[in-house]
Formats: sequence, structure tokens, C-alpha cells
Amino acid sequence: MIKTFNKYLIKRSLYFSFSILIIFGILDSIFTFISELEDISSEYNILDICKYVAYSMPHRLIDFIEGACLLGVMLSLGLSHQEGNLNVLRSAGEAPLKIVLISSIGAFLLTISLIIFDEISFRNIYLDAQANKNILSKNEKYNKENEIKWIKYRDSYLGFSEIINEKIYQAKLISIENKKVAYSIQSDTAEIIDGDIFFENEALFKNFENNIKRNQSESFEIPYQSKITFNNINNLGISEINIYRILFLNSDLEKDILFKAHLDKVFYKKTLLPISVLMLIICFGSLIFTSLRESTVGGRIIVAVVGAFIYKLFQDLTIGVFISYGMPTVIGVIIPIFILLIISIIAYKRI
Repeated sequence: MIKTFNKYLIKRSLYFSFSILIIFGILDSIFTFISELEDISSEYNILDICKYVAYSMPHRLIDFIEGACLLGVMLSLGLSHQEGNLNVLRSAGEAPLKIVLISSIGAFLLTISLIIFDEISFRNIYLDAQANKNILSKNEKYNKENEIKWIKYRDSYLGFSEIINEKIYQAKLISIENKKVAYSIQSDTAEIIDGDIFFENEALFKNFENNIKRNQSESFEIPYQSKITFNNINNLGISEINIYRILFLNSDLEKDILFKAHLDKVFYKKTLLPISVLMLIICFGSLIFTSLRESTVGGRIIVAVVGAFIYKLFQDLTIGVFISYGMPTVIGVIIPIFILLIISIIAYKRI
């Protein structure tokens, strides 16, 4: 019977967590759709907006996973408490911490699955949708934030607005020979394959020398620093972030140190996300067995929402302080989690 109750708790928490996550995603998509209507035009129409919202939703879910899992488990435990299932487990000798841990399994698996799918697929789908949207909409905010940047390699110059997943947007290449412009190529997008740049077949090719023909590809070495900005750090994959962290590891430049600190912030927040979810559930799950055991399910949810909100604010504060003072960013990420651990230990000892 105990195993049956445990499986029931796992399935119920997984169901509630997933349902709440989808609801959060739908609400976010509605607000995103409304905000995108400001950029509607003949090139960026309603259908394009719907595609962008639909393709970006799976990646955006990662922002709501902590709240969804916490609310899902709290709702599951609250309903089980009202039904008397928790009393049965307690009477059978199950400790409150064990009950909460069992209930958190479904939410924990959901978090791990979302992170994996986001790394494999969701993130790339979002980035492609974002880039296509920016090309179609061509809004003033995008043009201001993504001004053309120029880099040099040998006798060639490459201009671009951004580089995402080995794809160059608003690409412009100028080749110089004998201190004169030999030719130029321009297209909305170009791809980086094995260090070479492949422009679209429809790319605009201008020949300033009669004996020059367009090549299938252009050899151009793009520095790692040119591929990332503060604006797109949050959309990098964990493996990509780690590569860039190693790249900036031995740099003494103040700009590079600050950039690495922000890379560390995103890296540790992503890698420690499952632990963060688990600690939130353990901490607020204790309320089911203590001061809130006679309160309504709604009361527990309100306390959980407020607590999670304070936790996120405090985590952002500690990370910001540690970055500002040049201290290890990982400590700023861990401190709020450690505080939840201390609160949980005290709470379960009092049960």
C-alpha cells in the first residue's frame, strides 16, 4: 500500500507541475503575442507573429520551471493532506522529509528533462525564430541594439549584426586587394561551415575588378569574442558557455573578467537549477506538516509563491553583489540554496 501511495504522489506532482508549467507558458505566450503586435507590418504579419510565439514558447518554459514545480508539488501535497493520504503515510512510519522527497521526484525529472530538451532542441528553435523575427520586423529597437559590427581577417572585412548557432545575420564581406576594394558580398544570412563562410545564392555580389568571380565560400576566421554579447549569454548552451569560460579564464583585462563573471552566472544558474528546484520543494514542503497543516491549499500556494519570489530576488542580489566586488560568482548562486538548506533542517527538526 505504501508503494502505491508513493507512486500516486510522484504521478500527481508530475501532472500538476507539468500542467502549471504549460499554463505559465500559455500566459507568457499571450503577453508575448500582444507585445509583438507593436511591430506588425506587411513583412512581419500575424502569421509570422504566431510562428514566433509558438517556436519561442518551449525555450521560455525554462524561466518558469522553478515556480511550476514548487506549486505543483505544494498542490499535490496539499490535496493529499486533505484526502488523508499523508496521515496514512505518517502512520506507517514515513518521515515528512521522505514524503516530500518522494513527491519531488516527478518535478525533479520534469526539470532535468526540460533542461536536456532545451539544450538539444528548444534553444536552437528559439534562436532561429528570434533571428528570423528580427530580419522580418526590422524594428528600430533591434537595429539600435544590433548595429553592424566589423572585424578584420587578413585582407578582408566582415560586417554583421549578430552570430547565432554558426549563422551570420546581415552579413557583409569586403575583400581588399592592392589597397583597393576587389569585391563585396552582402546577404541577410550566411553560414559558417568548417571555418568558411557560405553566403546565400541570392546574395548581392559586387565586382570591382573585371577578372574576379564569386567563390562558393569565403575563408574568414571569426574570433570567439565576436560571436557572443551580453544580450545573448542567456541563450547559450551549457557546453558553449563552458567553452567561453575557459577562453576567458586566464585573461587579466577588466572587461574580460566582467564578461566571464556573467558567463559564470548563467552557467551555474543552469547547472544548479535542478538542485534549486529540489531545495525549494524541500523547504516549502515542510510547511505542509508544520504551521500550515490546517490552512487551505490556497494559503499554502500563496506562501510558496511569495517565498519563491523572495528567493529569486535574493539570489539575483547575491549574484550581483559578488560580480560587482569581483568575488566567485558560484558562491553568489549557492548562498540562497544553502540558506534554504539551513531553513529546511530547522523546520524538519521541529516536526
